[in-house]
Parts: sequence; C-alpha cells; structure tokens
Amino acid sequence: MYYRRLIFIVTIAGLFAAAPGPPSNTPSAIRDVLTELRKQHSLPSLAVAVVKADKIVAAEAVGVRLLGAQAAVAMDDRFHIASCTKSFTATLAAILIEEGKLTWSTTFGETLPELKGKVRDEYLSVRLDQLLSHTAGLPPYTNFGPSRLQELLAIPGTHQEQRLGFVAEGLTEPPAAPASEKELYSNAGYAAATVMIERAAGKAWEKLIEDRIFGPLEMRSASFGWPASSRNPNQPRGHSLGSDGNTLEPQPLDDSYQLPPCLWPAGAVSCSVEDLARYAGEHLAGLKGRGKLLKQESYEHLHATWNAQPAGFTLGWGRRVDPEYGVVHFGAGSGGTFFVRIWIAPEADLAIVAATNSGSGAEATKQAIERLARIQR
Repeated sequence: MYYRRLIFIVTIAGLFAAAPGPPSNTPSAIRDVLTELRKQHSLPSLAVAVVKADKIVAAEAVGVRLLGAQAAVAMDDRFHIASCTKSFTATLAAILIEEGKLTWSTTFGETLPELKGKVRDEYLSVRLDQLLSHTAGLPPYTNFGPSRLQELLAIPGTHQEQRLGFVAEGLTEPPAAPASEKELYSNAGYAAATVMIERAAGKAWEKLIEDRIFGPLEMRSASFGWPASSRNPNQPRGHSLGSDGNTLEPQPLDDSYQLPPCLWPAGAVSCSVEDLARYAGEHLAGLKGRGKLLKQESYEHLHATWNAQPAGFTLGWGRRVDPEYGVVHFGAGSGGTFFVRIWIAPEADLAIVAATNSGSGAEATKQAIERLARIQR
C-alpha cells in the first residue's frame, strides 16, 4: 500500500544496550557479524561502513540484490536512504547561510513575498530553522493514500516549480500545531525550507546537492530515487512485507510508487554505504573542527536541539546522550523497502552507517551499529 512506503523515519529511541567485550576487528569477523544478523532477521542484504578519525576503516556487505536471485550485493551498490536525506537539505541550508544568502531566522514570507495573501498568515513568519527542526507546525505529509500521491505527482513544471506549487497549495491547510510549541515531524516542512533555499540560491535543490555536497565529498554513487529501475536493474531492489505480514516481497522494477519530486528534499537520495560514510565522516570531522564543507560552528548549530535539550530533533538529525559514547548524533530512514541508519559519536571520533534493502531492517541495522561500535572502540 502506498501509505506504508511514504513514512520517513528519524528514530530518537536508544540505540545501545550493555554487551560483552569487543570481538575481532577483521574483515572476516565483520562479515561474520553481518551474515549472522542477515540470517537472524531474514534480510536480502546488509551493508556497513565505519569511519574513524577521518578515514573509512571498514566496509563490508553481505547478501543479494534480490531475494531468490544470485547476484550478490556489491560495495558500490546503492541503498535508498529516505529521511537521512533531510540532513543533506539542512547541510545545504547551512552552506548558503555561510555564504550570506540566508539566515537561520529568515522567514518564509521574507523569502517568498508573492505568496502573501495566498498562504495562511501564520506560515509567513515561520523561520528556516523551525522548518528544518520540525517545529514549524506544518502538516506531516508522512502518511497519505494513492489519490493524494497522484495529485502530487501531477503537479506541473520542473521539480523546482513543483515544489513551489506544492508549498503554495499545502500552506493553505491549517497548521498541525503552533510554531515552536512542540516537535512535529513534517516532510512538508522540508519542502517549504527547500523552496526558500532554491529562491535564495537561484538553482534547483538537486543541482545544489550535487554541486555542494556530492561533488566535494566525492560521493560518486549518489543519485535520486530508487536504486533499481527498468533502465538500471543491476542494483539492490527494495523489499517489503507482503499481505501475510511475514514474507518479504521485492519491489517491482516498474513500481507505480514514486516519491513526488516536491518531497524529494525530505527523502530521495540513494547512495552506497561507503559514500554515505564519507558524508557521515564529514559531519564527524566538522563537529571536531576538521570539516571541508562548513565551519565548526555551523556543524555545531546543525547538531544542536531546537530547545537546548540533550535529546531531540536537531536540524536534519536526531541527538541523544549515550552513557557509553556520550553525545550521539543519528538519523534513520525508510521508504518502506530499504532501511538505513547513520550513527555519529564525536567523543569516540567514530561514525557508522548501516543499510539493508528491506523495510523490515530496523532492528538488524541497529544491532549492526551496536556491534561494530564495540569492535572499533
């Protein structure tokens, strides 16, 4: 069903539990861990990459691209990272802020004055940082049916024009909550923030992400949309639970489901685990004053909670305090057919990403990060 695939996840639950001493830190030992978890959780594949002190120190993948087929998953294969895309959008905003094209307090109405009188007045004063921290009160757009999906896919124009059209229409809906009253997860908020970014930069979000993030970080596998398609079938296929609730079924290559371009900034990126590790490693380095894309204070602002609490949503990320690893920054994403996690522990100078081509991979990716963190300490 469509609505099950349109839920993008950022989990702020605890990631770690007490465990015995560290196992061996060899490629074969890591593959053994992944093989065990893949079998335990009945997944098509499981892949991980680890960054320590600015270097990818481990990267392994096990399993197959498609259940029932022989093609093994490869290290340069792409996984759909879903809501982990949000942190890319927030990072892009920070880049433009350092260039003086926006500020965190720039309002929607200041950036798009032509929408005054067309959208609800309360949205005009919503700030960029509120949109990116899920505190703007916009409708969630995380769960909607096939008829609304078709309406969003039918919005005319370029992707940039579609986003503006969606926001102009969507911001006529009543707020789900008053701004800054509470955290309310919203894909629509990221669409609105992106319209502000595109107006300030004069370019489409896709081009900006490619030029400002993918290119500088050498994320050569990164793209938008599902990894596998009828034009490019030799990539991992997503899998979701079938009608019986137990059996995984592969996503068809001609799947009628598409994430509407108006919501791409909330969850459209696909890339290899090594490229995602390069991105996670950039944030790890940036928090320690060694980043390429931004100044340290910008990274610290991106990873600070909106209400100065130790845990909660930040700008594109989640944050919590772990008794073993200190402050941990993380993201998780699933469009229903893949599951991806990013975990960053600056005090340990460590970042780990885990991915699977199954929407039921939440627990397996969590356990993979737990075990690899112990290996790498």
